[in-house]
Amino acid sequence: MSAEPVRDLQAAMATADPAELTGRWVYLRDTGAGVLTGAGRSREGRWHWSLRTPEGEAAGAGYPHAAPLSRHALPRTRRARHHLRGLCADLAEYAPEATAERGLAEHDLDLLELELAAQP
Repeated sequence: MSAEPVRDLQAAMATADPAELTGRWVYLRDTGAGVLTGAGRSREGRWHWSLRTPEGEAAGAGYPHAAPLSRHALPRTRRARHHLRGLCADLAEYAPEATAERGLAEHDLDLLELELAAQP
């Protein structure tokens, strides 16, 4: 694996524009941790965002106070890992036919681990 994506990842994590954090693990104030699946402004200038958490989808309006999930924010990071690992195990044991959902949960866990490993 090339080191190039890691540099790109670190550059994207340093931004203050929530739209540039789309596709990354973030902590969203008043909502929790998850993958920011969308963030943008309407023509009127109002923000709309969506977040995929281990507990489900969340969406809202208003400025998304998003910060990249950090390995230094241990309680939030541990909670996200714990929920994802539990979700993967539950889907494998109780819903083996839910391959798409299990694949998404495993992808989110891999993404979280990659982002945390890329942090200084």
